[in-house]
Amino acid sequence: MKTFYANDKYIRALKPKLFFMKQIIFLVLLILSACIPQKTESQFPATKTASRGDQISPQPAVAEALLISPDGIGKARLGMTLRELKQISAPDTEFELISSFMVDVAAIAVSKQGLVQYYILFPAGSTSHADGSTPTDNDPITLLMTDNQNYQTAEGVKVGTTIKQAEDIYGDAILAYNIEGESREYITFGAQNPANIRFRASYFKLISDGLGFSGIYPEYPGVSYTTDKYQADAAISVIEVACHPSNCPEGESATSHQDG
Repeated sequence: MKTFYANDKYIRALKPKLFFMKQIIFLVLLILSACIPQKTESQFPATKTASRGDQISPQPAVAEALLISPDGIGKARLGMTLRELKQISAPDTEFELISSFMVDVAAIAVSKQGLVQYYILFPAGSTSHADGSTPTDNDPITLLMTDNQNYQTAEGVKVGTTIKQAEDIYGDAILAYNIEGESREYITFGAQNPANIRFRASYFKLISDGLGFSGIYPEYPGVSYTTDKYQADAAISVIEVACHPSNCPEGESATSHQDG
């Protein structure tokens, strides 16, 4: 009994000391917490919630060297001479004469590293050469053509763009061909069709007669055919930029558009 009484007395005497120690520990922790810097909301990186519009990238600007515009294709500008184009072209640019590119049309194929970038066309009778057909360095550029998919308009239309996609940009399409014009099939779009730019349609293989057209034409004998109906996957195969010789800019005024 005495032992129990002594232990009990010792515990009762220790309780105030324990309480006092707890208070000291609490105060120490409180002081330490006040000394530790707390991160505010501004210290955390803000999380941006992307809207649907943010996720859609706008049409990137087309590099001038690959641009098809009403003025020309790449460095080649309507109205500049062949010599002027050669002067501003990169040293590795190749110019190859193709005498019979099409019926009564000669061409200069402009290439880099063996790949044709575009063609400069010279219809018979349009050159200063004695034969009227062979282009010279003094002849102005009035007709350019490309089937290279690297070149595109400011709106992103290029060879391989479907007619439906181009309609969404330029308006309703009308397809036409003329048997007297070697049956080349052209596409004319609505009011937004760029000036001086012409689009040619892709051909479709037909088992019956070898070649077909992108357009779906009425079956009647004639010379010229026109339609606003076309194959579902019809696409642009060639893009031309042209001006009438009487309306083309002249020489150096065409090169003034160049950055070099």
